[in-house]
Amino acid sequence: MSERPNILLIYADQMRYDCMSPAGNPVIKTPNLQRLADEGQTFDNAFTSYPLCCPFRASMLTGKYAQGHGMTQNHFPLRADQEFLGERMKVAGYQTLYVGKWHLEGGPKPGFVPPDRRFGFDRFVGFNRGHSYLDGIFFRGNGQPYRCRRYEPDYQTDHLIEFIDDARGDDPDRPFFGYVSYGPPHHPNDMPEHWRGMYDPSEVPLPAGTLSPEEMVRIQTERVETDCAGNMKAAPRSRAAYGAKGQLEPESEEEQRAFIAEYYAMISNIDWNVGRVLNHLDRRGLAENTLVLFFSDHGDMLGEHGYYCGYKPQGYRATMQVPLLARLPGRISAGQRTQAMVDVGVDTPVTLLDLVGAEPFSEAHGQSYLNVLDDGDIHRDCIHYQTFRMDDGAWGEFTPVPERGIRTEDWLYVRQPNRRKFLFDQQADPQELTNLVDDPAHFDLMDRFDAQIATQMAETGDDWDMHADFPPPDFLTHEAAKVYLEDVLLPNAIEVP
Repeated sequence: MSERPNILLIYADQMRYDCMSPAGNPVIKTPNLQRLADEGQTFDNAFTSYPLCCPFRASMLTGKYAQGHGMTQNHFPLRADQEFLGERMKVAGYQTLYVGKWHLEGGPKPGFVPPDRRFGFDRFVGFNRGHSYLDGIFFRGNGQPYRCRRYEPDYQTDHLIEFIDDARGDDPDRPFFGYVSYGPPHHPNDMPEHWRGMYDPSEVPLPAGTLSPEEMVRIQTERVETDCAGNMKAAPRSRAAYGAKGQLEPESEEEQRAFIAEYYAMISNIDWNVGRVLNHLDRRGLAENTLVLFFSDHGDMLGEHGYYCGYKPQGYRATMQVPLLARLPGRISAGQRTQAMVDVGVDTPVTLLDLVGAEPFSEAHGQSYLNVLDDGDIHRDCIHYQTFRMDDGAWGEFTPVPERGIRTEDWLYVRQPNRRKFLFDQQADPQELTNLVDDPAHFDLMDRFDAQIATQMAETGDDWDMHADFPPPDFLTHEAAKVYLEDVLLPNAIEVP
């Protein structure tokens, strides 16, 4: 292996840690993720500190928490006055490519991302935001839209493989850095029918802590009343039943199982595409000198703890814990598992710069886990959980009460500005079913956690009043985006196979 390996980042949107065979799931079929695990390293304690799309994406490029990079909610443009991973890799001599959903350019949907807003990625095949998996629009170097009616992860993988070949042909002595951002398994559950029927809903397991429909309604109604001053903008809506549910309308077990079966199917397609990439690296003789990193930004509640299918920004393990698999033959021991805690969004870019010997960020909150890749097993002692306030927006965007928390090997503690929300014993209760927040025996512990949270906030420039002002620049609702697509983009799009 040379000193500077090629790097491929493979990102599956909204994928739970426990929905893959390397995590011990006995039902889901992910042979290629299992291959990554068998030939590399599985992180059993990889988490995301802010389980929401845009803040995570911004962290992956900057190594900072949301209060550092400024992306405190979805759909806002990322500030350009900071250092970015792509630019650092480019200066280090890497050929760079980004494929897929960007979601850092504000409100446009699907949205063209100008070259000066790609932050170091010379080649770009993607779009700003949206989830149109069976009939998609993407852009390349300029504003010309392209239309593809194949399944989105399949043709995005084609673009990644094309880049690998071009990089070897254009300048074989320069390493490459490719980053593919798949949309699935994030809803909607749109996919080819041969994938949709892959799993029998009666055979998929419901997550531990799945409640009855009546309990779901009670919990979500109480949440709206206590956390959101009764404002129905904050009331969730299930993504089961193909979006036909109204706010606070419960899911039946049958609907949950159908959603989870299709969620599994989308993950199996991602797994198939991962296999295509691994096989191509083998054919080109590149596997031995290419780091492949597979991860997600956050999980999905899937009905757990009274939160509906498709819901995410919560401190529970269901959304905070994410897959993280790493393979680099000759550097990472095959079949290795680590219990080291990693904050994937902020730690990964710092680790990559460390790995290739690039200039580090002058300011970052992340910590390199290169020592863990090199068979070490100590990294962080905690993960700092956060969600930020947004005082307006449609349902699903309106977030009137911020939260901060701390997750350690032994405890998960979450609080709001004026109250403690929950405390779970991670050793005795890893499924987070028994809330100990009102138990006097743990008041001293929570006092210490409060002090740690306050210190973390002060050291990183965080504040309870930090918030996002809705709407973002050039924001398009789903309805307005559909009109723009049909009236402007599709008539001018070049159709590609």
